[in-house]
Amino acid sequence: MRGGKALKHYVVDAYSTIEQNRLYYLRSHQENLWSELYYGLTDDFNRVDVTGDNVGHVVLPSSYTGSPRYMKQLYLDAMVVVHHHGSPDLFITFTCNS
Repeated sequence: MRGGKALKHYVVDAYSTIEQNRLYYLRSHQENLWSELYYGLTDDFNRVDVTGDNVGHVVLPSSYTGSPRYMKQLYLDAMVVVHHHGSPDLFITFTCNS
């Protein structure tokens, strides 16, 4: 609790290192992670003309926070909740001063 700026720098560096390692793992193990569960991906590759612009394309799984697949999964989960429970009547947000 008394670390101050040095502790904050350490925490940010540690987080950045962990994220960099996760991305490196995903990039270097694409052939192991490749799955037919990536719907429409092969269609996209077949539709796009293979040029130098597409080289190095990395597929991020839905388990990687912030990836497009992660956001789509959150959206689909929210739609299932709405389908099961119905549309919400109110949308309430709260804010507070720290």
